[in-house]
Amino acid sequence: MYAELRGWHGSNGFADKAPTAPVMRNQRSIAEVTELTKQALIASGYSEEDAIVVTEILMYAELRGNNQGLIKLVAGTLAPRPSGEIKVTRETGVSALIDGGQRIGMAIMRQAVDLAIKKAKISGMAVVGLTNYASATGALGVWGRDIARNGLIGMVFSQCPEMVAPYGSYEPLYGTNPFSIGIPTTPRPQVLDMATSAYAYFGVVTAQAEGKPIPEDIAWDAEGHPAMNPTDALKGALRSFDRSYKGSHIGLMVELLGGALTGAAMENKGPARKWGSLVVCIDPAVFGTLEEFQANANIMCERVKNAKILPDQAEGASIYLPGERGDALEAKNLAAGTLELSDDVYFALKDTQRFVPKTA
Repeated sequence: MYAELRGWHGSNGFADKAPTAPVMRNQRSIAEVTELTKQALIASGYSEEDAIVVTEILMYAELRGNNQGLIKLVAGTLAPRPSGEIKVTRETGVSALIDGGQRIGMAIMRQAVDLAIKKAKISGMAVVGLTNYASATGALGVWGRDIARNGLIGMVFSQCPEMVAPYGSYEPLYGTNPFSIGIPTTPRPQVLDMATSAYAYFGVVTAQAEGKPIPEDIAWDAEGHPAMNPTDALKGALRSFDRSYKGSHIGLMVELLGGALTGAAMENKGPARKWGSLVVCIDPAVFGTLEEFQANANIMCERVKNAKILPDQAEGASIYLPGERGDALEAKNLAAGTLELSDDVYFALKDTQRFVPKTA
């Protein structure tokens, strides 16, 4: 299942080494970690332009406690491969298809989102597909938020290699297939960012690296039995986020929108190295004004925030809106100028030489 991705994340020994002691975490300077990340990416072979984009996306995730952050870099899954030019191969006033030329997915997505925003501001809506890449597009919430901060509604769907089994099966066919929806509400946008799998792939990689078990109901092993050992899960399949046919079908929809529609591979996706994503932008002004939409949307958001809490607080003492907890943690970290980071990740970043490609 994860053959190609396992080959990447084990390439520098980080994820293959079972720790003998609990992983220590300490506060580190955001400025220092940002610079270390950029230098590690440059050392691994990225251009400074791409390194800046990837650093921004990884730090977005890390600042918010999202497992799509620096683990991707130190685990070796972002090692660059020979790549070409990012180019638009089909285009209309409201659409475009981008050939990524095998560049890092985050750099391609940056161009796709910028193009979709530009077109939507002119025409009221836009849809941009991207394909011919085989690497992470990043925590999709960053793209949903970018679009929403431009006063637009954004939807982003990303397909990736076989990791998730359809409901009723243990055979991996879908990717973790995340999607994000960004809504330009005030004072902060509502940003949904979720994988359609029960667990993010890099959540499993992190658990393996830290020698921790995973929840018992998120994955199957290679024989179709529940897996709590992350190594067994990486040889088997993840389950859909709700462990039912509904979540399974949502994963399929992301597969078809992000993959089939953009011309991405539908089988043997890892070896094919042709993943796909779709970006949709809508200007609320096509139905009125942005301010009217925001006023109406804020009525419902306020109703949700002020909804009656269950007597036993079985689902928590507060009701959170999409992205609210991540926003709060990010703001706290930025105000302090530090973030909590595992020592393994921090010292791996400081050892820039480990990221330099080995020559034969």
